[in-house]
Amino acid sequence: MRLLSDPFELFCRYYLGLSPGGVYRFLNGNQVAQYYNCTVEDLMDYLKQHRIDPDTVLNTDFPLARYQIAVQLAARERGAEDLLQLAGRIFSEFHARLGTARDWIGEIERERVEEEARRRA
Repeated sequence: MRLLSDPFELFCRYYLGLSPGGVYRFLNGNQVAQYYNCTVEDLMDYLKQHRIDPDTVLNTDFPLARYQIAVQLAARERGAEDLLQLAGRIFSEFHARLGTARDWIGEIERERVEEEARRRA
C-alpha cells in the first residue's frame, strides 16, 4: 500500500483530477484507491480522518464543482506547476471554509429566483 499521508495530494487526485506531478486526469474513487494500492474503504477512512470526505466537502459552503471545472479548463492551457498552484489555492479556500455549513435552502431559493428572471427575460 502506498502511504496515504498527504491530504493535499489526495484532495487533488480525488476531487480535482490532478496527479502529484500536476497532470490532469479525472479518476473515480476505485481508480484512486487502486493507485494507492488500498481499498476504497481505506481511502474513505483516510478522507474522513482528514475532513476531506465527500460528506464533509458536500456539506461545506464551498463551490467544489466550480473549482473542478476551473481546473479542467485550466489544464488545457496551463502547465503542471500552475495547476498545482491553483490546486493549492483551492485547497486553502476549502480549509478556510471548513465548519461553514452549506445553506441548501438558500441555494435552492437563489436558483429559483434566477430561473424566474431567465424566464422573464
